[in-house]
Amino acid sequence: MKDLKYFDAHRRATWLELFFDLIFVVALSDAGEILSETPGGHIALGQLLHYVMVFLPLWWIWAGHTIYANRFDTDSRQHRLSTLLIMFLMIVISAQILGARDHAHYAWAVACYCGARLIIAAMYFVSKRKHHDRGGFATQVGAVFSIGAAISLASILLEPPWSYAVFYAGIVFDMAALVLLDKRLNVVPMHTPHLVERVGLLTIIMLGESVFSISAALADITWNQSNVIAAISGFTMVSAIWWIYYDSFPLLEHRRLTTGHSIVYSHFFLFIGLEILASLIRHAILGDLDPNDFRKLTAVGTVLFFLGKQYGYYMEVPKLRPYLLSNTAAVFALTAVVLMLPIGLEGMLVGITVTMICYVLLNLRYRHLVRGEQALA
Repeated sequence: MKDLKYFDAHRRATWLELFFDLIFVVALSDAGEILSETPGGHIALGQLLHYVMVFLPLWWIWAGHTIYANRFDTDSRQHRLSTLLIMFLMIVISAQILGARDHAHYAWAVACYCGARLIIAAMYFVSKRKHHDRGGFATQVGAVFSIGAAISLASILLEPPWSYAVFYAGIVFDMAALVLLDKRLNVVPMHTPHLVERVGLLTIIMLGESVFSISAALADITWNQSNVIAAISGFTMVSAIWWIYYDSFPLLEHRRLTTGHSIVYSHFFLFIGLEILASLIRHAILGDLDPNDFRKLTAVGTVLFFLGKQYGYYMEVPKLRPYLLSNTAAVFALTAVVLMLPIGLEGMLVGITVTMICYVLLNLRYRHLVRGEQALA
């Protein structure tokens, strides 16, 4: 079809997609409140798992819509209205987060999630002829999402913990079915520059939200040496993360992706890692978290961030694999050393910032590969 963005040689993310990403990050900021609470100076394992469980359905809505729009977006009135309705449902979901243990709040959140997934399913159904019905995969994906939403919706009929198990079973069904449909999805490969731009834009918005959390933490505190060091280190760390993430971007932009799953799914871990690290910057400034909890969360956040960042490159850019493995091993080793030192929160934050800067320097070892890709573009 002539109006498909997929065939635009100079395709860019639309203003609506940028708005969608912003709403997603707003919803995540509400979810991030789960990690801001430190009863008795601690963040319990259950608290972290609660955050991940809240994050997963929000991310799956974003991923489902992004993958659809990559192949089928026409920027029509119907597409715009459907997307805006999904965005509204995400706002309602985020409003229910802190009260989700109450069954009424939980039922509303589940209903809105399933509504968003069913809208995406309907978008697939009406798009089945946009690529001349290649393999009929649009109808199959729409059917998968409809079944997954129905499974998740059935959870409101049950009591915890079975309600949670059934809800997430619907999400797992979606993911597993898409893996099984992998070869059918290949008939319409992902639009690589658009997908890479979408994840890149969402990441930059999340980094901006991290800087906002630093500013918020500094709003009502008495300035002293510790929180000044933590604030400077926190901003430096966010800047280093920006450098780490975007320095190699040209190597992804010129790949030929098929399903794009290696990029989309790996960002689930990257975004969680980013949120945990942003939360730790805030706690280092406020000094309200037990050092041992800070160490554990730092280890988790660092591993998830690098796992999410590296996996896409590892799968899509084979010539980069030796550098990725050695650089990541070096950063993990440095992080372990920092976390074993008997220092305070701001000291550990400085140490983690130094490890991020070390990775930036290690990246220079394959800078010639990036320049080569840019020269060929």
